[in-house]
Amino acid sequence: MRSRYFDVVVLGRGFEGLLCAALLAKRGFRVLVLGQGELEPTYEIGGRRFPRGPHTFLAAHSPAARKVLAELALNQLFRRRAEQMDPSFQVAMPGHRFDAVLDLPLLERELEREFPSVKRAALEFHRVVERLALDFDPLVERSMQWPPETFFERREFARATAHRVFDRKGDGLNPFSELPSEHPFRRLVGAPVAFAANMDASQLSSLAMVRLYGAWWQGAVKLRGGLSWLSGALAEKITTYSGELRFGERADAILLRRGAAVGVRIAGTAEEIGCGHIVGSVGVRRLAALLPDRAAFGELFERMGEPRPRFLRYTLNVEVPSEAVPPGMGRDVFAVRDPSRPAHAENLLRIQVSPERESGERLLTVQALLPRRGVEEVDRYIDGLRERVLGTLGDVIPFLGNHILSVDSPHDGRDLQDFRKRGSIAAARPWERGPTTMEPVFGFPVRGALGVCAMPVRTPVKRLLLCNRQVVPGLGEEGAFLAAISVARLVARSDGRKEWMRRGLWTKMEV
Repeated sequence: MRSRYFDVVVLGRGFEGLLCAALLAKRGFRVLVLGQGELEPTYEIGGRRFPRGPHTFLAAHSPAARKVLAELALNQLFRRRAEQMDPSFQVAMPGHRFDAVLDLPLLERELEREFPSVKRAALEFHRVVERLALDFDPLVERSMQWPPETFFERREFARATAHRVFDRKGDGLNPFSELPSEHPFRRLVGAPVAFAANMDASQLSSLAMVRLYGAWWQGAVKLRGGLSWLSGALAEKITTYSGELRFGERADAILLRRGAAVGVRIAGTAEEIGCGHIVGSVGVRRLAALLPDRAAFGELFERMGEPRPRFLRYTLNVEVPSEAVPPGMGRDVFAVRDPSRPAHAENLLRIQVSPERESGERLLTVQALLPRRGVEEVDRYIDGLRERVLGTLGDVIPFLGNHILSVDSPHDGRDLQDFRKRGSIAAARPWERGPTTMEPVFGFPVRGALGVCAMPVRTPVKRLLLCNRQVVPGLGEEGAFLAAISVARLVARSDGRKEWMRRGLWTKMEV
């Protein structure tokens, strides 16, 4: 017997799920969000709080993000906390130090200084980024389904994407046509793109690569409070609009009736909750495991293949005195140690520098993309990773070893190293640490529309929808907004009564 009923149950506290839940709650649906064991964006150890990864808001340039923030009445709060970065990012590699400045004349001088032999081709690449934004923004602003699945959705999508600078697979433009295949400028572009994408960077279409680089160059925003504040603001909106949050609980089964999802069973209590729709914000494999028979997803995996983790995001937090950070070092720096080697693990790092604290310290949050096979198949791969990452970090920050105050990672299973007290501090919640907590970056056997979409929003189970990083992985954070908008639209269209209320009574009251 079902004890309660909600219009929508969202499984997982991921960013996409919270976005979708906030939109549906705002539109009058009764929403429940279950945490599904997913972790907060920050963690605590030794009385200090650290981020689980660096965060820069990269969707500020997107009409989809602006539309959602306006609908949720978060625009003013966002503007008070947001600050556009200039330079947007820096890239450090042997022989080159590049600042991605916003002003084109200054950018031209920067390219003349670092890449004089390909200055014209590099400038043309940045002009392509600007032209693509003008061509792609109206497409994102339209009320379309991402990815398109039905006949009418595909027809609308085909009409909207016709006569663009890119083709249906997201190719058709080659921004590197005048650059040698091994030129360092290619690595300069690829470094920020690899961390912005939610899919293996080697699978990105030309459109996705240029759009993600543009997100860094023109849309990078420093958000005070980071992802933790943004997730908290969305959670507050959900409860404001009568939604319910149970981050400490998870569903261990999805209840079906005649092939349609009708509810969930709560782990531990066996409480059954009925619902009109279930939205999965977790990975598709975890979602399928909640079904009585995983074969329901068999046809989907046969047609599109199952996403496979290619890389794992590893984070290392390093506390240093403020004077240890070199003058002129930007907030986001991408460090390439050896351009001739593969761009992953300690050979490519993302370094985010926090503002100075009252105590005179600064936090360096360093992220690396670890190959999954290395982590799972190479003996003791994780054990010495801290030291290898610090080695690359030392190439960017001179005399780093003399200034480190503490080092910790939530992902390698080791204790916090406190160099001030020359000791270590164990975590109070060790089950929230270790390699299993690393966020995966997936490879997709089949890519969808424009080469930026992957898994469909509609699953083989009726009323069970997907809203996670696997839906529009090729657009990174912008893809999260598109996925959330698409799922919210599908749910809203399925309920004619609430659609009538939004168009009639409530619209007049709000005006």
